[in-house]
Amino acid sequence: MEWEVFLPDNYIRQTENKIHEIAQVVLDHIPDDAGLMGGKAGLACFCAYYADWTGKLSFEDLAADMLERALNHAVRDSSAYTFSNGLAGTAWMCGHLVEHKFLKAEKGNIYDTLDPILYKAMMSNMREGHYDYLHGAMGIALYFLRTEGLIPDPSYLKNMLHELEKHAEIDTDGSIKWISVLDSETGRKGYNISLSHGISSIIIMLSKILTAGIASGKCRHMIRGSLKYLERQELDRNQYISFFPSWALESTEEVSNSRLAWCYGDLGIGLAFLTAGKALADEKIYSKGLNILSATTFRKDPGDNHVVDAGICHGASGIALIYNNLYHVSGMEVFKSAAIHWLDVCLNMAFHKDGLAGYKAWYSEEYGGWRKSADLLEGVAGIGLVLLSFVSMKTAGWDECLLLP
Repeated sequence: MEWEVFLPDNYIRQTENKIHEIAQVVLDHIPDDAGLMGGKAGLACFCAYYADWTGKLSFEDLAADMLERALNHAVRDSSAYTFSNGLAGTAWMCGHLVEHKFLKAEKGNIYDTLDPILYKAMMSNMREGHYDYLHGAMGIALYFLRTEGLIPDPSYLKNMLHELEKHAEIDTDGSIKWISVLDSETGRKGYNISLSHGISSIIIMLSKILTAGIASGKCRHMIRGSLKYLERQELDRNQYISFFPSWALESTEEVSNSRLAWCYGDLGIGLAFLTAGKALADEKIYSKGLNILSATTFRKDPGDNHVVDAGICHGASGIALIYNNLYHVSGMEVFKSAAIHWLDVCLNMAFHKDGLAGYKAWYSEEYGGWRKSADLLEGVAGIGLVLLSFVSMKTAGWDECLLLP
């Protein structure tokens, strides 16, 4: 269905006012980092979408300036290639904003220079078994799925898939899994099933590559095998409110409910089934994804679901964004109601007198507790983009960087 604004009137003015408030404060808190999820490239995205919504050309100029600074920084920093905060994500955002006419294309084609560099980084990550979407090979792979500009060499993704298949562990039932580092501080390894760092993001990326017509047989085999592995992780719904744990059962010392969030838990895993079902043209898999996702709409209490702040990654705005998208994908009213509920939670989390437009991001006490943040993944740039998706008639295409449908 076409994108629509469905908010009740009493929410529209409040949401619009909060967007303007974010725009007024965010430029005084530009992140030091350059990248997409935690730096200037993400803030540039908010400025570009805000400029398009309001017609304020000053924000379009700011978006172009910040993106140029972010790209120059990323090119100079030869150690940072990640999608989250490195060259891959910044370059992807450049392409997105130009493709969708938010910014004018610069002369020349940056892909000639960047493609070989990022291909080398992607393959190095793959050989090391570093599949992580935000920080490893899967995120770089999304950069190579662009459809505008200089189309990348398809052998880049074919070679990545070959390496991914080499690292796959195939169980006797045909299920497929990939081991990775679960705790960077201790080096503990196991099987991560999340959207942000684990097998759910691998499934979605394989589905995107399949849809692009690249190595179809290899993609189908790995998608079906890894979906089978996810099915083995399902919890007893008589004991738990979530369908899945945070990590695979064999990597979990004490089984508990997973949070309701973009990063970990049922939402990301449900999206993996949904996206895979569409790519495979398999109604059973697609319906399973819808069933998982629609069941999550009954989880409404922030405390019970570990929703502490409003940021996209693990907060209320990310949940609202997912349900907003799912309503437009499916037309199911249950997602519309859930989107409005979590938007309300998000708006009511702007209670910090010393926050940015009232918002702060929560980190554990060892990392400083409540902190001001202007970035896309955890801060007000992302919250502002989510709010814009509720009041703008344009599809929030930027959220492809979150692997949303």
